[in-house]
Amino acid sequence: MIDTIPILTGDKVKLRPFNDKDYEAWYHVSQDPNMHLWVGNTVPKNLQEVKALIDIYLETFYIIWMMEDINTNHVIGMMRISNFEASEEGIKAGDSQRLHSNYWRKGYMKEARRLVYNYVFHTLHVDLLCADVWEGNINSSKSLEHAGYRHIDTKQEYFKKYDRMQNKLYYQLKSNWWCQ
Repeated sequence: MIDTIPILTGDKVKLRPFNDKDYEAWYHVSQDPNMHLWVGNTVPKNLQEVKALIDIYLETFYIIWMMEDINTNHVIGMMRISNFEASEEGIKAGDSQRLHSNYWRKGYMKEARRLVYNYVFHTLHVDLLCADVWEGNINSSKSLEHAGYRHIDTKQEYFKKYDRMQNKLYYQLKSNWWCQ
């Protein structure tokens, strides 16, 4: 994980580094069953499950921002950027996020993406962000496309949570698409 994670502030959201109080805050956010419909995990049963999951995130991701509602200072989501990799197209990283469904389609994710992508592309000089969603996750697909992501591939994969084969959609956002 990056040593110093900047605080990014907009009109609706503040993105800040994870702290120990966030285990409990994320437990409450993650009780929203709508957040888990199209991702691999389920609604956590207890705080220990949340701690175990976040500890994996802290080891796996390069940057994790907790997303707060600027008016209430309550945690409402999480933005994550994976470790960087060298690729033929330059420096590449994965992009993933979660947002409580009470905040969907109200501009919170749009603003959080703008803050994160400006930082990742302009400050960290990443060339390419990658994301994937399960087919049927219309909200995430629309959010990615609205941010400038382009659908580049579809692969039939095993969705363990539902014990079935399903299409997974792969997206890319190149820095020059974002910076135009």
